[in-house]
Amino acid sequence: MTGGLLVAADQPRAIRVFLLAGQSNMEGADSRARRIDEFPEFQGAGAPQPEVLFTALSLSDTNASTVWSPLAPGDSFGPEITFARKLTRSGIAPIALIKSAVGGTTMAFDWNPAAPSDGQRLYPRTLKLIREALQALDRRGLPYRLEGVLWHQGENDMLEPKLNRRYAQGLTELVQRLRQDLQAPELNWFIGEVSEKGIWGMDNRRNLAVLREQQEVVLKGLPRMHWVPTSHLAFDVMDSGQPHYHFGTQGQLQLGEAFADAYLRAAGKSVATRRRPPHPEPVTPAPKKGGRVRLFVLAGQRTMEGEDAFVAQIPQISGFRELAKPQRQILFRYSLGGGVQTSSQWEPLGPVDDLGNFGPELSFGAHLRRILPSEDTLAIIKFTHSGAQGPDWSPDGSPEKHRNLYPAFTAFIRAAMDDLTGKGHACTLEGIFWHPGENDTYFAPYRLNYAAWMRRWITQVRLDLKAPTLPWFISQQHPAAIWGPMAEINGSLQAMAQTEAGVVMVPTSHLPHARTQFATHGTLLLGEEFAKAYLKQPHRAGP
Repeated sequence: MTGGLLVAADQPRAIRVFLLAGQSNMEGADSRARRIDEFPEFQGAGAPQPEVLFTALSLSDTNASTVWSPLAPGDSFGPEITFARKLTRSGIAPIALIKSAVGGTTMAFDWNPAAPSDGQRLYPRTLKLIREALQALDRRGLPYRLEGVLWHQGENDMLEPKLNRRYAQGLTELVQRLRQDLQAPELNWFIGEVSEKGIWGMDNRRNLAVLREQQEVVLKGLPRMHWVPTSHLAFDVMDSGQPHYHFGTQGQLQLGEAFADAYLRAAGKSVATRRRPPHPEPVTPAPKKGGRVRLFVLAGQRTMEGEDAFVAQIPQISGFRELAKPQRQILFRYSLGGGVQTSSQWEPLGPVDDLGNFGPELSFGAHLRRILPSEDTLAIIKFTHSGAQGPDWSPDGSPEKHRNLYPAFTAFIRAAMDDLTGKGHACTLEGIFWHPGENDTYFAPYRLNYAAWMRRWITQVRLDLKAPTLPWFISQQHPAAIWGPMAEINGSLQAMAQTEAGVVMVPTSHLPHARTQFATHGTLLLGEEFAKAYLKQPHRAGP
């Protein structure tokens, strides 16, 4: 082992070797290679990558020989496909991937380096796999260096209270033991978040928070540990409407790139994004004589963030083709994915999501700009987290502190208003535009309380922003979506709107809708519906 590492230190073209390890979401459960080209940002990603070496732990034969082969997806796949693709496109080459992932496994037993008899003894099996793979490179005269471990695991430990509070100890022992046995004391680890967008983010909310706390102990306690957020990534939904246990096809494609981005940042490399066009220059327009800035807030979860609405498809839709370009007459600020991607200054309204998605903001702004007086400047701020649920937005504070969005949401609005007034603008807050949470619709304990939560939230936001008549525009869940009893949540929100002044329900049943989301065309039309609902109201000078 040492020989290969020492040789690599003096050879910049040494193969960078990564280990991918964990359980079902690292394995790639419920991903389908045949579906890869359905997602515009990843068309062609399923093609073989002959320049990337790949080997994996045999799940059926514990005595199987370790053989390197070109990387290509099987019927299913994990994050390795797009991880390798993004690294090579970023100039990181050559690379080799060693994968050891088995679904349903635990840190406490299966990955425990002490290899208890009632586990799958994955540590010794994985160590053997790594050593044999590196020895095969040595035999071929190929210099290499161990570059990092991509780790996604913890779901099964999380479910058992007797295990989840021992997770930090187990992961620490695993990291230290592997570094020792590979003689690689500075080996980087990249820990993928167990997504809060799946069903575990609701029915096992507290257990998942304990796992997150345990992982943070390891991140802070050991050197060269890196966190990879995933709750903003696409996550599969079952036909019953239940959020899945697994990322699925689109989520796995995004997960691989999330790991790649984390590695590139750790290596001090620039991270290419999908912004179309490239990141625009900040804008700070001067106040217009006789005009004001009308500030609009768009907020929410999957639909508002833009899951399954693809920027690449906008040019194909008549009447909206120009919206793939910046709208320089409209100011835009954003916080996406619960703060995973944020703007530092005002930008022209346009596509910004690094996942290649967009929300209703593009068509919303364009429609308003056509109608409202030209002397008024329009500014839109977007605050979203597609992995959030109702309790995360509570003004009383989420019990799981890291999921508490309310303080950041209100601070984001205040900061935007203060910035505009500080630049000499007369700024009026025109309304908050919200789409109900999709996961909340499925999960009965959340669905039954959703309207009461919304009333409490609306009241507190108005108090905290000192805007007692601030309008709220809430779009209905679409009846074609599979999430749950749409009539139930729509009806409770409609009843709330009838008794809560300044709350407007926005119909959506006439819009196109895909299986789980409004998709590209529906999202564009949804933005226009929000704009039309606003334009029907008296145009006040703001609070």
